Amino acid sequence: MLENKGKTILVVDDQSEMRTLLNLTLSRSSWQVIEAGNGEEAVKLAQAHHPQVILMDYNMPVMNGIDACKAIKSNTDTQEIPVLIYTGLNALDLQEAAINAGAVQFLTKPIPPNDLRQAVEAAYQNN
Repeated sequence: MLENKGKTILVVDDQSEMRTLLNLTLSRSSWQVIEAGNGEEAVKLAQAHHPQVILMDYNMPVMNGIDACKAIKSNTDTQEIPVLIYTGLNALDLQEAAINAGAVQFLTKPIPPNDLRQAVEAAYQNN
């Protein structure tokens, strides 16, 4: 897809296998993927690279996805970047906390590849 050329996404997950899977799924749609292993790294990489979208797991060591989202949204340099948070947990209170932290969408694993690509593209288009 030519319209995706040059678009960058920051993928954040403490499991390297999940980052690899997400990288493959998104790079097939012409996204340039930057990877981080925890929320603290995500905050630093968001400031350094200013990706167009951030896709982040909730449950991570050092800093979870909701706390990282709050940090990203409280920084004037990164507050406009849309953040999508996902988890394998099915908890309504987590969804509410993610949206309150500034996430544009909360996804529950497993996420079908087409649904993932559509959610990422929608976050990009709506920003």
